[in-house]
Amino acid sequence: MVWATIERGASGEGYFAVPKEGSSFFISKEQFLQLRLSVRQELSEEEFNSLHTKITSLRCRDKALDYLARREHTRRELEVKLLNKGFSKELIGPQLDQLEGANLLSDYRFAQNYIASRLRKSPEGAKMLIMRLLQKGVSREMAQTVIQNSYNSEEALELALERAIRRVGKEREDLLKELQKRGFSYYEITTFLDEKGEGY
Repeated sequence: MVWATIERGASGEGYFAVPKEGSSFFISKEQFLQLRLSVRQELSEEEFNSLHTKITSLRCRDKALDYLARREHTRRELEVKLLNKGFSKELIGPQLDQLEGANLLSDYRFAQNYIASRLRKSPEGAKMLIMRLLQKGVSREMAQTVIQNSYNSEEALELALERAIRRVGKEREDLLKELQKRGFSYYEITTFLDEKGEGY
């Protein structure tokens, strides 16, 4: 039994799956070609529903790729953004699995880039960075691994110290407070300052 047909859009911009009853849905030219559809193609109710799921999945993937083209995201960040766009969790999961499988989505790569960015803009201690990565959806184990492999505490302290001196001067107690706010431990800071000497 014919439940719906595929029709060309009036503006020529794309196509629609038009049911005898209920709402039609839009199919872009790319989707039309990718799924090898044809104008006036007849669909049963099951085929109509299956096509709707495929089209929605493709839209979900395209939206995820749009976000990833702008910057790296964690899986959780992408999931939240896609949920906010109205895609269901059941639909989002398989799309994110595919993107991870193709290495287009990577929490590890996100964490590496995030740490490098923080080091340039606002250097912080390892504990602070791990906390920030956890908030972004990176697992604790992965955050700790990335810190071990991609983070140099001495370099971060050096950069943080330069900024702290500009803010509070060279008084040791003031520097201690300022650097502790940035997530460095008392031991890290005092050891670093003692090694530098230079009146700290």
